Amino acid sequence: MGLFKNKNTQNMTERQKLTARYNGARSNILLVIAFTLINSVLLFTGSDSYFLFSAAIPYYMTLFGLLYTGRMPAEWYEGVENFQPDPDVVLYVYVAVAVVIVALYALMWFLSKKHGYGWLVAALLLFVADTFAMFYYTGFTADMILDFVFHIWVLVSLTSGIIAAINLKKLPEEEPYLAQDGQTYSYIPQAEAPIENNEVYAPVEVPAEAVEETKE
Repeated sequence: MGLFKNKNTQNMTERQKLTARYNGARSNILLVIAFTLINSVLLFTGSDSYFLFSAAIPYYMTLFGLLYTGRMPAEWYEGVENFQPDPDVVLYVYVAVAVVIVALYALMWFLSKKHGYGWLVAALLLFVADTFAMFYYTGFTADMILDFVFHIWVLVSLTSGIIAAINLKKLPEEEPYLAQDGQTYSYIPQAEAPIENNEVYAPVEVPAEAVEETKE
């Protein structure tokens, strides 16, 4: 699921459309991983910059580790009397938790390519927990609207990818056949061919290898 509809989908078969939706959901997991790492690095460098497309729990784990060990700017500790920073091991523990969570997202992204959409379901559940954790920690405030919109968009995208994978399994298998050139092809029924200007295009012959790649 992307931000904009690709006009080229008009000429795609149903299998290709569903595969694109599934791969789009997986790509969003990769975006979450990348921007979570970027925001965590920005925290360590003392930058005030923050990008969307970030998971909340790993980011907050990094933030708490820096806060409790006295590494955040002085204004964070205003009004706190006799603040005593925790030992560095506290930071290491919080960062380790953040790294494990990001690694789980990466594992789910990787395994969801060839080992079934169950890993996409796991990523969805983890991101649901991330959304609830963000709401619990920050509440619903005006400055968090974009974060909530992004989280909802990712949840919808992952759900759409899971539904696409389920529908892919319901599609009939294309039967391969041996052509005169000696190469094996898979036949895509004419009903799936695009219709434009009242013209029906001939059935498409696609190498079986290419069809297997789309199934993955």
